[in-house]
Amino acid sequence: MARRLALSVGFAGTPDQTKDLIQRIKIAEEVGVEAIFTAETWGRDQFSLLTQVALQTEKIKLGTGIAPVFGRSPAVLAMTYATLDELSGGRVIIGLGTSGARVIEHWHGQPFEKPLQRIKEYCEIINMIIAGEKVFYDGEIFKLQRGFKLLFNPVRNHIPIYVASIAPKSMEIVGEVADGWMPIYWPKSKFRSGLATVQKGSDRAARPAGSVECVASLTTVIDDDPARAKRMAAGPISWYVTNMGDFYHRMLTRNGFGPQVAAMRAAGEVHKPMPFQSNDELMAAMGDEMLEETAIFGDLETVAMGIEERRQLGVDLPVIGMPQGDLKRVERVLGTLVS
Repeated sequence: MARRLALSVGFAGTPDQTKDLIQRIKIAEEVGVEAIFTAETWGRDQFSLLTQVALQTEKIKLGTGIAPVFGRSPAVLAMTYATLDELSGGRVIIGLGTSGARVIEHWHGQPFEKPLQRIKEYCEIINMIIAGEKVFYDGEIFKLQRGFKLLFNPVRNHIPIYVASIAPKSMEIVGEVADGWMPIYWPKSKFRSGLATVQKGSDRAARPAGSVECVASLTTVIDDDPARAKRMAAGPISWYVTNMGDFYHRMLTRNGFGPQVAAMRAAGEVHKPMPFQSNDELMAAMGDEMLEETAIFGDLETVAMGIEERRQLGVDLPVIGMPQGDLKRVERVLGTLVS
């Protein structure tokens, strides 16, 4: 039986590059990869790619990783997911998150207010719409009092909702209303404690243990050159700690890496990294322990073992980036990781 594995894919290339990406997704489907998750920032929208993939695949699940709960109303998202679920034959996963103030206020033009309450209300309203209910909702943000109902019957009365979250309060909300917890850059030794925080919300909502899956985004670099793999693996976490707002460095500080984070942010002020790259000063500030806790790097066997270790630590569905290289290498790498 195949081990569970999902892929995170972008949608930033040319039309020809998108065709190549879809070929890679088809190979992933053939070897047994469970799902893909699309990202969205201020480029191409993620639902267009998911629609293309839905029309050219049969089994692989199709998720957003993530759709922000700003910029689109809960009703627009529910209609979009229900339509895509119909088109794909019931293969959609709803992935939601808050994004951050910079994107929401300066791209979507909306105030970044009450993000946690917004997540909760989006999940509840979307679930009502997909279930075919008349929507009467009296929330802090949304007041829906006319009883509108979706004008077609979805292929499922519930589409799983996964929520990206790395802060304690939002993780408890995940436990209350979602089906999956999607952490990123989460230290491997802290998955069980993170799931315990999610379970607090489940307990408050009287949901049974295990109601929420851990669907973790993992930084993985497969390269036979150990030094090169290590430097490449350090790039994403270096960039997020020093340049991507406060969520990530605060999360790592809470999880025991305060001195390393402080040193990285000080080094980043003087030795600014390029996007998603690291440098000697940042790597020295980070140290080996933090990098090994937040990334998996090395040859294919080493990475496969690292992913399996995280499965044993509580990750139900690991999510990695699409492997690089030609299509034969993609097939070999993904086939190894799911076998």
